[in-house]
Amino acid sequence: MQINEIIRKYRKEKNMTQEDMANRLGVTAPAVNKWESGASTPDISLLAPIARLLHISLDELLSFNENLTDMEVSNIVNEIYGMFATQPVDTVYEKIVSIVREYPNA
Repeated sequence: MQINEIIRKYRKEKNMTQEDMANRLGVTAPAVNKWESGASTPDISLLAPIARLLHISLDELLSFNENLTDMEVSNIVNEIYGMFATQPVDTVYEKIVSIVREYPNA
């Protein structure tokens, strides 16, 4: 999900209007509307307050655990292949499980 979708989803889950959110963050309701429509993004100084207001982590707000770059995937695959040469299969399996848990949507 993109940041606009995340903001909308969690704001609605908290039964908060765009105006409520704007008032709590010290911005205008049209600014929140623009974030949610994807027309603009929040200022970097508002990311932590938005995450706190929505009761989510910055990682979740920014979708850090969702989208891996091709380089990140390549590094993970290389790490796993390297482990097969030096680690027991159970250890490699546990590493794979932990990666899948960390990046469930990737």
